Amino acid sequence: MKKYIKILFFTVIILLTINSYSQILNTEVKAKVEIKDFEGLISITGTAENLTNVLQNLHYKLSVIKKNKASSNVSNNSQSGRFTLEPNSKSTLSTTKINISQKDETIILLLIYDEDEKLVGKDRIVVENSKNKTQEEVEVGLEMKGIISDETKTKIGKDFYDFYYKKYNEANIDAQKIVKIEEEQMFGRTTKIKISVENQIINEFIVKPNEEFLTTMANQSVYLTKKHFKDLERNNKLISSY
Repeated sequence: MKKYIKILFFTVIILLTINSYSQILNTEVKAKVEIKDFEGLISITGTAENLTNVLQNLHYKLSVIKKNKASSNVSNNSQSGRFTLEPNSKSTLSTTKINISQKDETIILLLIYDEDEKLVGKDRIVVENSKNKTQEEVEVGLEMKGIISDETKTKIGKDFYDFYYKKYNEANIDAQKIVKIEEEQMFGRTTKIKISVENQIINEFIVKPNEEFLTTMANQSVYLTKKHFKDLERNNKLISSY
């Protein structure tokens, strides 16, 4: 009997976890991380936007997670607080500044919860300075270098982002532009992934909850992203030669 209860308990926990991951985020409250280059540092600002016509009582957590590539040591600095959002309004939650090391992969994560501790908004950006640069190059290019903006809303979307991010790094793409990965709700529970650079769509597709499909689309999307950057570089050289 005890064994049956234990199995039932873990089954419920698993179902609740799956349900929480499958929820669509950023539909009522949109979380957004904004970054800028500031005197050689990265300025990070977390914002929240109320997309509804009702007052929202919320709280947030803005985390800066640094992982050392050599030692795998992880540090996590977080800021949190409660706030109220008027209908159809946007608010700045927190601002901080960090430096980026060649040895670190930095994840910036903004989570927004409602009064019932339900996750309603999320934004995630990964910043990686993987090349050896002079200080001048860092100050000029750090804001754009190695940034893939995560605007996915579901567990499946996040899985695609992780596949894409891994393949992007393996491809050694050296671009000074932000790649944006967005997930849009379609009909029912169906969503669409859109990969874009400077508002130019590189690839888009309807999501399927299948790891092989997501891996294939990540490989295809990285190939198209790399081709896009090569085409831009070729066009810039052609223009400069005239």
